[in-house]
Amino acid sequence: MTTDTPLYLMGRSDRETQRLIAVGDALNPFTRHVLHEAGLTEGMRVLDVGTGAGDVALLAAEIVGPSGHVIGLDQNPTILKTAFARAQAAGRDNISFVAGDCTSAAAHGRFDAVVGRLVLMYLPNPADTIRALADQLNPGGVIAFQDYNLSRESCRTSPPVPLWQQVWDWVVDTAARAGIPAEIGFGLRRTFLRAGLPEPQMRLDSHVGGGPDAIAYAWMAESIRSMLPLITGLGVATEEEIDVDTLADRLGDATVAGDAVAKAPDMVSAWTTV
Repeated sequence: MTTDTPLYLMGRSDRETQRLIAVGDALNPFTRHVLHEAGLTEGMRVLDVGTGAGDVALLAAEIVGPSGHVIGLDQNPTILKTAFARAQAAGRDNISFVAGDCTSAAAHGRFDAVVGRLVLMYLPNPADTIRALADQLNPGGVIAFQDYNLSRESCRTSPPVPLWQQVWDWVVDTAARAGIPAEIGFGLRRTFLRAGLPEPQMRLDSHVGGGPDAIAYAWMAESIRSMLPLITGLGVATEEEIDVDTLADRLGDATVAGDAVAKAPDMVSAWTTV
């Protein structure tokens, strides 16, 4: 089964929101670096597309400072309550959160930068979306996006751990059946160019770790938990095969027993100025 409009891989539960925040802690250093490299500075007005729990919006708000402003846009109004609470707790009163999708960006005026993390993979025509978002930029504006590669080679262990390969195969197969391109991250360059934007700068980051306390085990197991309805619904694997409640422990035990390190999926970034 495949679909023209990609299916959302993850769930929308409170537990999934907490997973997003935990994963954000690992990804945020990569995103912060990219936002600086892309040219975000004090005083800018920034749109964060698909803001979710607000991680990227919080990073952008830190960079643009009190003289700037960030609008976090997400089609899930429930998760925006969490994003707003996190902004309040961080003392960031230069952030607004608005329910809506990419097509509603024009209603919020013009921006100096448009950013997004793990959002283009879910769009049927990402180049068209990027072009429309770029049209909302002031002259010299910045556009920067990040996405995973969901290919077989993107996530692995060294030395190989069979359980990790099996689990990652479930992710890859589910993403493929959900209509998500395997290398959406590397494909960011083509997306930008097809949108008529200048050649982007790019970089690749990935989290690597091992030992009994590595975050990778819970990260992967909770991702599988969120994906479970789709994994089973698309016929990739059964709940009995996955046994999600023991998965984190089994991944940890297998990694430690193999004296291995686990590499998270490639996080590819692309940015340019319009």
